[in-house]
Amino acid sequence: MSRIGPIIGFTALAAASSAAQVPAGPPYRAGIHPNPIVTFVTDDAFLPTTYGDARETAGIDLMGLSSEEGVRESVSIAGGFVDEIEILGRSTDVLFHPVVRQTFRLIDDEILVLYSFRDPRPTEIPSDELAAILDLHAFAPEEDPDEARFGDGPRPERLAFRGSQGLVFDETESSGGLTLFWREGRAAHVAAGRVSRERLFRVLLDLL
Repeated sequence: MSRIGPIIGFTALAAASSAAQVPAGPPYRAGIHPNPIVTFVTDDAFLPTTYGDARETAGIDLMGLSSEEGVRESVSIAGGFVDEIEILGRSTDVLFHPVVRQTFRLIDDEILVLYSFRDPRPTEIPSDELAAILDLHAFAPEEDPDEARFGDGPRPERLAFRGSQGLVFDETESSGGLTLFWREGRAAHVAAGRVSRERLFRVLLDLL
């Protein structure tokens, strides 16, 4: 039975204004997925590429750091595909676009990883209801914590960042530190690194 239909009319739409629109994806598995947001590819799916080819293939503008903050060490990309994902108890096909991974070495020698991609597109959910439904799905309680969108770890904190609603995870097994999710224009971004919150925010505000 679909749970999406009854929910659309009231609860989900009421939350739409504050939704961060967590991308559609399977439940997070530490050690398998890069982070609790990018759960639709694995680390071994990324192949080395150039900055120009990554930008063209992903169809988004990529961001970089000024030399005062760090240098880009590598660029890689994971290809797009279609897969079936369960959202609020209903299976639907989802178009996953390519994901670009940039690795930066900061001036203090810490590593910052930035993932950028276009939002996955579930084929059976109307565009004007998508953000609310995905947000509700991401934060819905699960009897089995392993089936939760963010896995069995602590829930993220909602916050505003670079002009959009975002989420920050204080610590994940994959990054060993902070993970921040936000979106700009056509692209969604996830940054992860073993740095303080103050340092992470300052570096990311410097992204161009």
